[in-house]
Amino acid sequence: MSPDLVMDTCLLAGSIILKNGGETYRTEETMALIAEAAGMDDVNSSATPTSIILSFRCSGLDHTRMVRTPKRTTNLNKITLVNDVSRRFVGGKINLEQAYRLLRQIDQEKPIYPIWLQHAAAATASGSFAMLAGGTWFDLIPSALAGLTVNLSLEFLEQFVRMKFFTEFSAALLGGLFALLAVTIFPQLHISIIIIGAMLPLFPGIAITNSLRDLLAGDLVAGVSRGVEAMLTAVSVAVATAIILWVG
Repeated sequence: MSPDLVMDTCLLAGSIILKNGGETYRTEETMALIAEAAGMDDVNSSATPTSIILSFRCSGLDHTRMVRTPKRTTNLNKITLVNDVSRRFVGGKINLEQAYRLLRQIDQEKPIYPIWLQHAAAATASGSFAMLAGGTWFDLIPSALAGLTVNLSLEFLEQFVRMKFFTEFSAALLGGLFALLAVTIFPQLHISIIIIGAMLPLFPGIAITNSLRDLLAGDLVAGVSRGVEAMLTAVSVAVATAIILWVG
């Protein structure tokens, strides 16, 4: 098999997993399995939350390449699809060219849920979480609208600002301002409950989970970096919340 095609296929599979919320150990394992199934020798793979390095030996020559993944999101469906392609190739059900074409299709696929549905889900989750946190029925709709404001703000700001934590802080601040406005108009509402619900779309649950899984798998650099990323997100949300409560 062409070593260039093997390298392209492995790196594409790894980058899809990494930039869609997968763990680094899963990224390394998938690339290594594909390369070994393609007949490559001395396969070594290394991944951090922002980069991938793969090396192997073919016909006595060493091949090494690195790619960066600066933008990351969460799309577990794509991770599942990549795992399926990897298993089919390793099992001999498809060849390398077919695997590469399938991975290209997966990488170019749009999210299975439209953006309006994602915003609606964020609003529903925020309102429901406010109720679970002890809010009343009067807090439900303001919390849902505040969560929608956070999600819309985050999507809009990410188009212009590449600093992730600044966009999260700004989105949290705008959601808090909406909550403050709602309490100003309707004093019977509970601002703390509404803010708790509004910040739900920003909670770094997946980042914390992946950090712990990487640490348990022995990937200390990736685990610590993901943990710091989650901590900074939590700090940005906490600071924005503190400002809103201080103003209110």
